Amino acid sequence: MIRLLFASCLISLLAAPLQAQQRFRRTSFPVNSFIINPAVAGTEPVTVLGSTYRHQWAGFDGAPTTTILSAHSSFPNSLGAGVIFYTDDMGGAVSQTGVEIAGAYKINLPNTDAVSFGLSLQGIQFGFDSSDLNVWDQDDPALTGGMETSFSVDASTGMMVYGTDYSFGVAISNLFQSNVNISGVEDEYNQHIRHYRFMGSYTSDVSSKVAVQTSGMIRLTEVTPAQLDFYSRAIYSVYQVAYWGGAGLRVGDAITFSLGAEFASVGLSYSYDITTGDNVLSQHSHEINLTYILAHRRGFGKNTLSSKRILDSKRLVK
Repeated sequence: MIRLLFASCLISLLAAPLQAQQRFRRTSFPVNSFIINPAVAGTEPVTVLGSTYRHQWAGFDGAPTTTILSAHSSFPNSLGAGVIFYTDDMGGAVSQTGVEIAGAYKINLPNTDAVSFGLSLQGIQFGFDSSDLNVWDQDDPALTGGMETSFSVDASTGMMVYGTDYSFGVAISNLFQSNVNISGVEDEYNQHIRHYRFMGSYTSDVSSKVAVQTSGMIRLTEVTPAQLDFYSRAIYSVYQVAYWGGAGLRVGDAITFSLGAEFASVGLSYSYDITTGDNVLSQHSHEINLTYILAHRRGFGKNTLSSKRILDSKRLVK
């Protein structure tokens, strides 16, 4: 039944229409998926430290950049916890800096699978700098000619069903849709918008050294159409090193290519996007992900599922 639900979810993802997305994106979304869903916290018997840097539409001044730092770990009694720090420059005038503190609880299912529920508290610093803008209407009340900032508190929640070879779930950000409080903007547009993410992933063994992971994610808000990411990568493991290469499609927006490796406890990957949509600013985006894995000693978190990873069975850590 679990695998049937996963297949149904993946088919729904592939059939969905898509357009654009507001919240920051990642090409290598299967890598350190805790950034996407707080329910991932504690689903590995390790502590995962991660960092991401993304340069979107590279090649012109003011191109968006995103930096993310994260950590999550498992604890006794089926608990998990984690934290995320990020700064998202959306293109010069608009920026966000935020922190999320997450907790998760796991329930074992009758088979070898489990379901995890996560909740996180968000603190968001929003900034709008209109001082360097070239504008048509100098009397526009939404433009003060200076820097405006606001701080708001919100929350995210998520759920994930998972086993040794698959996972699927849903996450919702900006649950309370807190106010941004930027002057000159109508109240109905002056708030953080609720974001929905549906994600599924399945890894199949081709041989004792080769595996293929296929992943899909759909992202949407209550005011924008859905956007679909589809990604697949081949993983080659030898001794204590795993190498992988992959390609993906962000329908209506870009095709992507990625390379990466994990040696013992360190993972590094690079992704390159080629824009296929109507964006005339630049066709090129770059993303770098770095992870570091701290193994738990003396059985700490040993009952956590999905432990069939690179540390013992040549799998990549989430």
